[in-house]
Amino acid sequence: MKKNNAGITIYDISDHLPVFVNLKLHHPTQQKIKPKFRCMKHFDPNTFLTDLSHNLNNVNPEAGEVNTLSDKFVKVFNDTLDKHAPYRYASRKEQRSFNKPWLTKGILTSIAKRNTLYRKQLTTNHPNIIRQYKTYRNKLTHLKEISKQNYYKQAFQKCHHDTKEHGSLSMK
Repeated sequence: MKKNNAGITIYDISDHLPVFVNLKLHHPTQQKIKPKFRCMKHFDPNTFLTDLSHNLNNVNPEAGEVNTLSDKFVKVFNDTLDKHAPYRYASRKEQRSFNKPWLTKGILTSIAKRNTLYRKQLTTNHPNIIRQYKTYRNKLTHLKEISKQNYYKQAFQKCHHDTKEHGSLSMK
């Protein structure tokens, strides 16, 4: 049982006595949710479709009603997909990119190129390579800022459009 203390501190300087409360609060720790997605690294569409058609041949279309058949189809499809493209947890690097949705694949490849240029300018220490790295870095930074601004601008416009479409939000 948690014990909380409350009271009044007797203090002579003023006629206003300070009141105190000692609370013992324990916030439950939130577990981080790791995003999962399908690993398409070794996915072959032709093999998947062959396996899917073979597995669907085992389902008898005349046995049962439509709801049962659709449930069977979804189960067969998901089982076959799990075999060919299983779920995996995102790495730390991938988790960081989930927090920044304005970073497109093009920008991510540009970041990789910038990192390559950075390593190259460290090893060579040539003025032209250093200048090339710095201009590329500055252009990439500018591009990331524009992409972030556009992402949030579109998000606000979408929110504004949705509120106009469904009527203004009012507190009652």
